[in-house]
Amino acid sequence: MASKAQAAWDALNERQQAYMTVLYDHDQAAEAGRAQDAAAGYYDDTPASVWRWIDVVTPGTKLTSVQRALALKDVRDDGTGSTLQALQRYGLIEVRDEVVETRRGMSRKVTAQLTRAGRAAVRAGTKESGRRRTGELSEYAWERLVRLWKADPATVRIWGFNTRKALVERPSPPYAEGRDGDYRITEAGREHYRTRWARYAALYPDVAAPDPEGAPDPWPAELQRALDRMKSAIELAHRAQWTAHRRWEEAQKNAGKHTATRENKAEAQWHTLLLEQAQARAALALAHREQATQDAVVAIRRYAHALCAAFTASVEGSPAGADLTAAVVAAADAGQDSPKVPKPPLCGLHRVDTAVQEAYGTLAGTRTRKRPLPKQMQPAARSVWKDFTDPPAHDLVVRRLQDLSWTVGSYVDGGALRRELHPPAARAEASPAGA
Repeated sequence: MASKAQAAWDALNERQQAYMTVLYDHDQAAEAGRAQDAAAGYYDDTPASVWRWIDVVTPGTKLTSVQRALALKDVRDDGTGSTLQALQRYGLIEVRDEVVETRRGMSRKVTAQLTRAGRAAVRAGTKESGRRRTGELSEYAWERLVRLWKADPATVRIWGFNTRKALVERPSPPYAEGRDGDYRITEAGREHYRTRWARYAALYPDVAAPDPEGAPDPWPAELQRALDRMKSAIELAHRAQWTAHRRWEEAQKNAGKHTATRENKAEAQWHTLLLEQAQARAALALAHREQATQDAVVAIRRYAHALCAAFTASVEGSPAGADLTAAVVAAADAGQDSPKVPKPPLCGLHRVDTAVQEAYGTLAGTRTRKRPLPKQMQPAARSVWKDFTDPPAHDLVVRRLQDLSWTVGSYVDGGALRRELHPPAARAEASPAGA
């Protein structure tokens, strides 16, 4: 089945793959939203054959979320209908193209729905992790079992009907015990954690679950704290930049009040003093703003170099532990004076490689947009009613470097990418016997 799905994905051209990826993202977002609503107690028995339909073209001029996502991928022309029809012929989607009546007359509406084969093809082509099997915990329940494992033998206060149902009522024997939100892991829960840890670590890489055998975490906590400190340094520098800018604006405004000539000598002397004070405050605030801007630039460079080093280490799988932390911090120190970061390697995950390589291509100037964004997606002009202005923005290279940092950081933080690329089961099978 996996080879058939991979073959279906490989048979698509780049444009068709972009359409399938966008539709799959919307499909999974809808599914996740319904799961969250159910976890919160809001149940809906609407069948999947209804809620899985996705709006592609709707009456009016407003772009749908699918059209916006395609525009960001530079996939936007008059070939929407032919592309959808081709995907439908391949059996990957179903399409409904109808003419509906609106207040402005008859208009076209197009909706699409991924088939089971379509979802399998996207997962195979983008290396998405497989679904959980019957009897396995959901990510929600696994994260709570991890919390109980870490706290063992103490209790953990976890509220929610779904927690009790997943860990106490459904499994036999139960994985947790307790009442009124205070739970403790049971021996059955410990056994389930020990025997299924590798499977869950591969299935839910976003959950940082410690190795039951006590092996060191491939993503040490000290490394995450170092990355968090670098990110906080950017936020603090931006806050200082904004504060200094507001003080400069206030001083400039006060200086303008005391520039008019005064006939009375005493009044003139007093206003001259106030003017000099306002000008001195403005000069000091300007110096502080420039210093904060420089601090922000250095912090952005450090963070970008650190994340790129952590991304590369996550792809390669080495080093680990304290060596990984030292390597990432060393990369940040070495790159704090340079806006050029090494190109992140391909990791093999379509969703990650697409986002990271696009962000790096924008920074390096090797990726240019084929055409401007639709007018509905153009940034709005600053409102004339806004009574304050932001500090001067960073130059284009710094802004793109920061965008790259946010993109890489969204995959690297917490070690999720490293665990997804090098799950414990794969490491165990690759290691020689007796190692």
